[in-house]
Amino acid sequence: MRRVLTRYLRQIQNAEAGKHMEHEMNAQYLTKHERVNELTAHFTRVLYEVLNEDAETISELEEVRLYDWLRDRMFTASITALMGEKLLKMYPEYCEDFYKFDKQFLGFFFRLPKFMMGDAYEVRDRIFDKLQAWSKEMHQLSGGTPVDPEGPAWEPLFGSRLNRARQLDYRNRKLNARSSAALDLGITFGLSSNVIPMTGWMLMHILDPNADPSIFPNVMAELRKAESADGSLDIPTLVSQSLLQSIWTEALRLYTDVLVTRNCSEDITLPLDQDGKRQVMLRKGEDVFAPSWLGHHDGAAWSGKAPYDEFCAERFLARDPKTGTETFSISGTTGKFFPFGGGKTICKFHHSIRTFLQAC
Repeated sequence: MRRVLTRYLRQIQNAEAGKHMEHEMNAQYLTKHERVNELTAHFTRVLYEVLNEDAETISELEEVRLYDWLRDRMFTASITALMGEKLLKMYPEYCEDFYKFDKQFLGFFFRLPKFMMGDAYEVRDRIFDKLQAWSKEMHQLSGGTPVDPEGPAWEPLFGSRLNRARQLDYRNRKLNARSSAALDLGITFGLSSNVIPMTGWMLMHILDPNADPSIFPNVMAELRKAESADGSLDIPTLVSQSLLQSIWTEALRLYTDVLVTRNCSEDITLPLDQDGKRQVMLRKGEDVFAPSWLGHHDGAAWSGKAPYDEFCAERFLARDPKTGTETFSISGTTGKFFPFGGGKTICKFHHSIRTFLQAC
């Protein structure tokens, strides 16, 4: 047991020592518009192919479980776009296993004992084993080294630039196969536990028969603006559409519940009121927890266009008094809106990764 613990500590230390490289990768492949757009474009192409596969069958069904249908297809497109086409061929049950794991995630986070977790530990270990097998074979097929991230935007073995950079980074940080698999599960968690549910909420509100009847045709009008002559989507145009951005942001506000966690690196005094008469002292080494749910459901902050507890598709649209045009805006939301962890760590992603490594 001591040897296992020592190895675990060394892996944690290796992961933490190279954390600055993750910041650089995120800046290079997750924040640059051209990189994000090419990844989104590939995701869109794959999703189009996936949806076409069962389009006729779906249209013949009397009832479709909309979210389950969307979830499985978006998972397939996301994994293929990010991690290549081989993973789901080697591990076709990944989607099913992942959502079993996702359902039990907080149990791992709070380290519940196995007898309280059903088959969660078995599922998690199976995911790790499958991801290790995939990585080993892809490295062999790649000649031992993934294709240069600055090469093609996507290739079938390791997929995107970001994933190829991550695989090279694992080696540079001297992470073993299991720790690398944990990080691969971590990025799957980041892809599938936020984006897919929010897309589901967007779709449900757009199609809601009781919603404002103008929402659906206005969304379709924005989609048509982003449609190229050949029928494909122009991604930069698509992601700049004001109403779609507002609907996405409103879904994040209404349905996300993130506990942003920070550790104080030094003593700090914060005011609790406008004139600074009431203060709180946070000492170095203490943890600070900020639940987004409270800020996102503050009636004083969010009851302008509609009640704070109702979905409002146009909540984040601002009208220009001179031109009358509406643009997407999050002006005035500082300190009130934080659906992700923010900063260099991007969401709760790295905190999740640390949890996975600790569980290994």
